[in-house]
Amino acid sequence: MSYSLDHQPLASSLDNRTADKPAGWANYNVAASSRRATGGTMPTLRVTRLSDKRVIYPFVGCADMPLFPDAQSARDYAEQYGASLVDGDIAVPE
Repeated sequence: MSYSLDHQPLASSLDNRTADKPAGWANYNVAASSRRATGGTMPTLRVTRLSDKRVIYPFVGCADMPLFPDAQSARDYAEQYGASLVDGDIAVPE
């Protein structure tokens, strides 16, 4: 799932997390998904700052994401982690 946070995402599971976010979130694109791996399902995530096209995540040397038993849990984790990265970049931009 990929969404820009300048408007509320269509998925109801994301509505509570994005409805009260500040306007600075419109400057980010969070693409969260999952893929099957040998031991379970691994979340995939890409966070991009739109103003300068800078990729916030993944970055060189970042740790692997943990495995989950199902795809929905993996996507939820990726979305929550992406939201925390956006919050951190808004608070302390590079």
